[in-house]
Amino acid sequence: MSKKTIIEHRRYLFGSLSHSIQNKELDDLTIADSAMVIEAGMTHGKTGPQRSICVFRTLLKYIKDSGIKLPIDWRDIEVPKLTRKPVEYLTLEELEKIRNALDENYLPDLRTRALIEVLLDTGMRISEACSLDKNDIDYEKKEVRVINAKTKDIEMVYFTDRSIFWVKKYLEKRKDELPYLFVSGRGRLLTVSSRNYMRTHLDNIGIKKHIKHHIFRKTFATYLIQGGVNIKEVQTLCRHKSERTTLRAYVGVNIEEAKFSHHKILGGIA
Repeated sequence: MSKKTIIEHRRYLFGSLSHSIQNKELDDLTIADSAMVIEAGMTHGKTGPQRSICVFRTLLKYIKDSGIKLPIDWRDIEVPKLTRKPVEYLTLEELEKIRNALDENYLPDLRTRALIEVLLDTGMRISEACSLDKNDIDYEKKEVRVINAKTKDIEMVYFTDRSIFWVKKYLEKRKDELPYLFVSGRGRLLTVSSRNYMRTHLDNIGIKKHIKHHIFRKTFATYLIQGGVNIKEVQTLCRHKSERTTLRAYVGVNIEEAKFSHHKILGGIA
């Protein structure tokens, strides 16, 4: 269990679950009690009810696996559906706006440009990119091994000529001898520092979408799918355990292209 998972489970156990079923005996639990858990979960925000139920189910499963009999089966408790927003990604025009907003002659801007190109071309998570050292990259093969931020597995990701070009351009302009690929001051670039810099310099360039690190990973997956890459290959490049995760949370839809495809394919059917 990751540290973050433990923190999140503790937050819900001593939050919505504690406030909704703390006075119930195990033998008195019913399926209907899940309604109280859902209601109490609303205090945790939009996803609170869903996460509260997931933690409730996990708790009941743990109790059952411990050999304690329960009057209900955790599998009978339904997880409330979460209204999904369309996956947000950047269009080619928006990417060009971002690139034009960064001055390659100014080192912090050049660092941000190189980082964006890396995220866009490799699909790396920001924590993975910031953890890299200069010597980690095989510039000939255009690849690097990273530690998956979620699973901690060692995995391969791939660059393109474009991202390699910008990484080298950034490294050539640096005057320090630090081993880190991306630096801030005298140390490794922190994800929060990069996020704050992007927020300050890219929030007012005429793009309504929230420009954050993860949108480049979603753009990466979306363009691969739109380019005709097989979903299993995209799943592999995104380093997801399931292709459902790739499709559900990482692939956006171009409505105009979907409309064009609809008319092109179905318009000729008599």
